[in-house]
Amino acid sequence: MIGIYDYTVILTYGNAVFSIVGMYLALTQHVVEAIFCLALSGICDMFDGFVANMKERTKSEMCYGIQIDSLADLISFGVFPTVLGYASGLKQGIYLPLFVFYILAALIRLAHYNVTEMERKEHTEGCREYYEGLPVTSSAALIPLLFFIAGRFHIAITLVYPAALLTIGFLFISKVKIRKVDPRKLAFGAFVGAVVAFFVR
Repeated sequence: MIGIYDYTVILTYGNAVFSIVGMYLALTQHVVEAIFCLALSGICDMFDGFVANMKERTKSEMCYGIQIDSLADLISFGVFPTVLGYASGLKQGIYLPLFVFYILAALIRLAHYNVTEMERKEHTEGCREYYEGLPVTSSAALIPLLFFIAGRFHIAITLVYPAALLTIGFLFISKVKIRKVDPRKLAFGAFVGAVVAFFVR
């Protein structure tokens, strides 16, 4: 079969699997469980690069890893949050342009990152210190946190979620520089957000 199936991509595939399961859960009105899946997708994405770098890969394997990671991220942090919005009550047609914008912004952000990352690796070694624009993976921490805040203060999620998607989408494609954060901190934030969302449902 085509593709790569060793341990270097297992977390990337897990990222996609959790998001697909999460979308099913969201559409069957298990929104809190879906938020857990979003957090788990984020955790997989945080550590997939670390796992992949444990093996000395060929250039082809590295390129495959970059592309499959971005495709999984588009599902998990581009499409999945809009499905969560739909499942949470944003079903009117007026929200469709918002969903289109958010997914398109995530797509553009991922493509831009791939191009600049490949160019950077041709001229320098080591890791980035800053991101240009908000990384799409941040949705795995921000969205569970948003559900927690809305539940904690008894705010209808339909009132705050559209503004959140619009803001996050703009940050995806903005030129603002954001310092790279330890992935363990983001993973912890995503997990805590999912847990607290569960307890305030």
